[in-house]
Amino acid sequence: MTSSIITAAMLVLIGLLVLKFPKLIAGYNTMTPEQQKKVDIKRLKTFMCRAFCVMGIAILLVSLLLQHFTSDMIISLVSVLILVPGTIYMIIKAQRYDHS
Repeated sequence: MTSSIITAAMLVLIGLLVLKFPKLIAGYNTMTPEQQKKVDIKRLKTFMCRAFCVMGIAILLVSLLLQHFTSDMIISLVSVLILVPGTIYMIIKAQRYDHS
């Protein structure tokens, strides 16, 4: 349970940090200035923030709902089952903000 709360808090924190500091987005800070101009960074950072926060809140809610019914191992497994598809979704959908 504690690990799920920490994971959820970290995801929300990362989302808020990406919103404030878009250079934290992997790959964006290594682009040339010409490539960075082709990225809709305002919409990308908003999307990334929302995605991270939704994953964090989903993990927190699932952990709270399942804590009385199942073991910590199952809760950790469910957390991974939220993180992996969420990350794949973010990677695929983030491509639409790169106009190069």
